[in-house]
Amino acid sequence: MAPAYESRTKRSAALFKRARKVFAGGVNHNARYYRPYPIFVKKAKGQHIWDEDGNAYTDYWMGHMALILGHSPKVVTEALSAQIENGTHYGMSSGLSVELGEEISRDVPCAEMMRFCNTGAEATMYLVRLARAQSRRRVVIKMAGGWHGYNTELNKGVKAPYDRTEGSGIAPEEQAFVKPVRFNDLDAVERAVRGASGDVAAIFLEPVLGAGGCIPADPGYLKGLRELADREGVLLAFDEIITGFRVALGGAQERYGVVPDLASLGKIAGGGLPIGVVCGRKEIVSAADPGKEGFASIGGGTFSENPLTMTAGLATLRHLRKSKSVVYPRLEELGTRLRRGVDAALSARGLDVRTTGMGSLFLTHFGPTSPYAREPSVGDKASADAYGLHMISSGSFLLPGHPGGISAAHTRSDVDDFIRDSGEYPSGGKKMGDARS
Repeated sequence: MAPAYESRTKRSAALFKRARKVFAGGVNHNARYYRPYPIFVKKAKGQHIWDEDGNAYTDYWMGHMALILGHSPKVVTEALSAQIENGTHYGMSSGLSVELGEEISRDVPCAEMMRFCNTGAEATMYLVRLARAQSRRRVVIKMAGGWHGYNTELNKGVKAPYDRTEGSGIAPEEQAFVKPVRFNDLDAVERAVRGASGDVAAIFLEPVLGAGGCIPADPGYLKGLRELADREGVLLAFDEIITGFRVALGGAQERYGVVPDLASLGKIAGGGLPIGVVCGRKEIVSAADPGKEGFASIGGGTFSENPLTMTAGLATLRHLRKSKSVVYPRLEELGTRLRRGVDAALSARGLDVRTTGMGSLFLTHFGPTSPYAREPSVGDKASADAYGLHMISSGSFLLPGHPGGISAAHTRSDVDDFIRDSGEYPSGGKKMGDARS
């Protein structure tokens, strides 16, 4: 399948060769690195992207799943065009940031108070700081396979064997108070809480494990964590950077009916522009008030609450709130159709697969299926990567080995094409080049 990929992406190959001379590994995000080389995108609109070679793809990566309305939706681009005339960066407060904060507070159950920053990694870093400031404790219990960005402390337990840092350059003592435990295992969390002898600041997790396999929390698991946290006097925190505004307007906390004490948001909240949000109960987040003695310093960054992000985020969230009765059921229907259809198509070819996910999120796993329903897995990475290249070569862009997301711009026809092309793996699929409507 690589020859078909390489024959149609020669311009991307040349750009990757140049990129390797100026960027470490030729990329600016590790997830974007895959063999033989990534495609380089020239433009995007709706559910489609076009690479530098002129090939068209139906996009299921959707900007790291940040683009729930599709690429360059009219409701966002028109708002941004108007705002550009009034400035792109103030470095000061604006009415736009207040409006976006009020919108998030209206939509997200736990968001009584918040702070904006620029990335999800910043938001999770600040969340840990607030949890420790509130509890006066040190230990953070996170889930094996959970990914919370590249901040130093939480960059641990992401990949098997889950007891080590993600990479070099981090001193062990910097992660000494982060304890990974098995996802979807309430007993494991309870043992970790008790084993920390009253020093647990927070239990922190993604309600749908993202990089660890797009695995939803079991029914009752989050409620069990809420009860455990209350019983033991521990804070419960959700990383909703992926699930926020995607699995429901109020995120996984709305969908599961479990309200955490703190949450990190990002992606969709910025409407396609950079954002991070740390939010939660007022009594906790107010510790960051610089007017207080001994406040928790969580900054925000030079470009926090910049007017372009505030404008794009506000346009997106207002649109989602007004049309939630249409958008979310439709995304649910398309996601369910895709997951079931892909499994049926690949199983018919004798492949042992399982496509996990929730709502508009999905990821197809290859190999023994038993672990994939509840926990991160190692699976058959070679097959997953080959499947990703096959789908790209067939005209559907997936980042090999990573979860995908459907947007409001996608159609049932797009999903049916995706299922059909999946069924042609590993024999090869249709050629790239035609945008699908």
